[in-house]
This record gives sequence, structure tokens and C-alpha cells, in this order.
Amino acid sequence: MRFRAGLLALALAGCHGAQQKPGVDVAFDVDDDGSATSVKCIASSGGTCQIDFRDAWPKRRVLQPGEMRRFSNVAPGASVCVKAEVAALVRCKPIKLAAGYARIRKDQHDRVE
Repeated sequence: MRFRAGLLALALAGCHGAQQKPGVDVAFDVDDDGSATSVKCIASSGGTCQIDFRDAWPKRRVLQPGEMRRFSNVAPGASVCVKAEVAALVRCKPIKLAAGYARIRKDQHDRVE
């Protein structure tokens, strides 16, 4: 009986002990003329979407899920980082945006749609 209880405790600990990588889901709509882009924070496991453009104004923004903002001077090919936590931005590999709509999901498997 004690053996079974020990196995159950180990199994439950294994399920809850794994750390999930923070995730973020952000949509971009880049103007063809490079004048601006709209950015919408769709979801974030950290409670906010951390947006960091390399060549835009404002350079960095914190958006709440559901919030949308415009960034000026964002041309197609602009580099951006998105993370759920601000500390993670230092480890970010920038993604280049194309003209039009793009959706970036960062979690266990980084995806750009």
C-alpha cells in the first residue's frame, strides 16, 4: 500500500514539476509604404506582450492582451522581438517582418504565420 502511494506521489510531482516556457501571441499589419505597422497583443502567459523593434518609434512597448498600438517608421524587413517577459528580450533572435499581415507565436515552438 505504501509503495502505491509513493508511486502516485511521484507521478503527480512529475506532472506539475515541468516548467512551461512562457508564450506570447502577437499580430502585425505592416504598411506597404513603410510608414507604420499595427501591433496587437492577442495573448501572453506573462500577462503582457513585450514588443521590441530595432528601427521604429517607439522602440519598445508593453501591450496588454487585446490591446493594439501603431508604431511609426516600420518598413517591410524591419526586425522585431516579441516575448512574454521583458527579461527574455535580451535572449531574443529578431524576426524580420514582411509587408502585410504576420502573426508571431512564441512558445515551445516559435512560429511565424
